[in-house]
Amino acid sequence: MLMHSFPELTIGGVLVAPFLIYAGAAMAIFAVLRHVLHLAAFDRAFSSPPIAELSLYVLILALLIVLF
Repeated sequence: MLMHSFPELTIGGVLVAPFLIYAGAAMAIFAVLRHVLHLAAFDRAFSSPPIAELSLYVLILALLIVLF
């Protein structure tokens, strides 16, 4: 079966959803990657850099969810 159990993080007795852990990890990866992409002139390749950055964040988040 393709059942996947998601471990929940407990902080002070409060259960934190796995999605929040993935979102935080994706934000950390994106923060590091953003500086590297800024040096490579990533923002000049698109007409709307904020939308391109949002798309990149969503891609990182989706990859984390699928892989873990």
